[in-house]
Amino acid sequence: MSKSRVPPEALRIAFKIWLEFKGRPVLGEGGYRLLEKIDELGSIMDASKSLGISYRKAMAYLRKMEKRLGGAVVETRRGGPGGGGQAHLTPLARTLMKRYSSALRTIEKALASVEAS
Repeated sequence: MSKSRVPPEALRIAFKIWLEFKGRPVLGEGGYRLLEKIDELGSIMDASKSLGISYRKAMAYLRKMEKRLGGAVVETRRGGPGGGGQAHLTPLARTLMKRYSSALRTIEKALASVEAS
């Protein structure tokens, strides 16, 4: 049996978090980034492009989230013949984002204190 030498400073603690509703996941890191980009860019298409995911995948994620929550997270307005639709977050989406970012900050702070010790 060989002994491997792993320096303790080479190890790091990693984690993933997500929000659940009635025991089902509704928002994780990818969904948070999607909502953040929709808020920033005002467009689902532009948000999906900036994240390197397809519009179809972005819409599927949003629909699944809305179905599980029973309410809209994004409201859209169609553009004219040349496109140019708009999208903005609902109060529900903003609540989800606040809850997620608050939990993330709390956990990161706790991990920083663990790693410092």
